[in-house]
Amino acid sequence: MDKKVLILTGDNLGIKNEQIDYPDVAVVKYPVVIDEKEYFEDEKYTAQYLIERFKKEKITARSQALIRKDVVEVIEKNKDKYDLIVHVIMGSNMSAATVQMAEGVRKEYESTIPIINIDTNQASSGVGAVLLRVIELLKEADSIDEFISQIDEVVKNTYSYYCVPDLNYLYRGGRIGRAQSLLGSVLKIIPVVGAFGEVTDSGFLPVGKGRTYQAANKVIINHIKQKMAQKKIDKIQLINILHFENIDSDELKDLENQINENLTYRRLVHGHARFVEAVHVGPGTWGGSFVLK
Repeated sequence: MDKKVLILTGDNLGIKNEQIDYPDVAVVKYPVVIDEKEYFEDEKYTAQYLIERFKKEKITARSQALIRKDVVEVIEKNKDKYDLIVHVIMGSNMSAATVQMAEGVRKEYESTIPIINIDTNQASSGVGAVLLRVIELLKEADSIDEFISQIDEVVKNTYSYYCVPDLNYLYRGGRIGRAQSLLGSVLKIIPVVGAFGEVTDSGFLPVGKGRTYQAANKVIINHIKQKMAQKKIDKIQLINILHFENIDSDELKDLENQINENLTYRRLVHGHARFVEAVHVGPGTWGGSFVLK
């Protein structure tokens, strides 16, 4: 392809910036508000920092939409250097304000530089998985039109699953309802929730539950195998797995083992939890995202 394309995204990715294998990328930081003070991810303010504070203190944390001026700053800096900007965004089912802002910016610049907004219908590792797969397709495409024609299939065929010991963090962030948030603590089980690319009108959905981490991981494997069978897919294109607190955890190791024993895939990425993502999942959460096409 003879066109220059800039990838723009927020830092709600479930991967490190260094894992984005594309030279022309700009990552904008989501604001995190802790006890009414605003923070942004840096060497100090990480997912681990926030989770430790959750465990030791009674703090209130929330995320906010991407800041418009930060997105505009990236576009202004690059509008004369590129032929196209591709903005990979956290799902409107998770953060409608971010997608609405991005659409407003796209319209404002439509006579200056074309911008494609990709509403991933995902958060965290799901956004990162879509981003990495979109970059692969961009590298392979012979034309912009060919690339654009493949984006919708990537989004609709991405499935994310999270084992969340304490659903109260998702409830406080507005991702699930109150009744659902009580499930794990009342029954002493590990709830599994998911975000599915073809579901555009809901945030995280209940998938199942397990009394052990092995059982919770089995729920993930069984569900993605069902999706593969429904769509007649033999090989998963990309998987992004992560633990929000401990990358060497037994839970994540078991998930990877079950993936290797039960699924065929082309690429597996060991992700990395970001500061803003810890707001909604709290301690002990792990999971993965699967891009089928």
